[in-house]
Amino acid sequence: MDFNAYRLWGIGVSGAVIAVALMFAAEQAPEAQAQPQGAFEVAQAQAEPVAFLVRFRGEGPIARSQAQATRGQTGAAQREIEVQLRRQSAFAGLCFDRFTLGAAEVVLRTCDAIAASERVAVQARWLQRLQAMRAVAYADANTTATQGRAG
Repeated sequence: MDFNAYRLWGIGVSGAVIAVALMFAAEQAPEAQAQPQGAFEVAQAQAEPVAFLVRFRGEGPIARSQAQATRGQTGAAQREIEVQLRRQSAFAGLCFDRFTLGAAEVVLRTCDAIAASERVAVQARWLQRLQAMRAVAYADANTTATQGRAG
């Protein structure tokens, strides 16, 4: 038996297998690299509305509607708030989202989706505007936790 021939044959076969493996790896590498980068760009470019928790006070139509919602008449209260948000220029760009539990607060959101890169600035501007309104007892950012963001 010629062990030298077996050794050379084994080296040749091993080299061929490695070459084929490298060829497959080179073909799949650009796809693998593009996928995470593309996923990151999509996540970064996600646009969502910015939401706020707002408690109204006084005798204005939105405060009356919020009080009406606390008495269980949420449908009529929601319609009135939606009308007032369209009517009052100070709220231009905000839409009704929902009432919190017991209608303690009204959740307002930007009508348009806001890109992730602009969310902090838009949130700060709206909070400043809302907190400066006489009819607003308090306003705060409405943050929600999602599984996708946990981590």
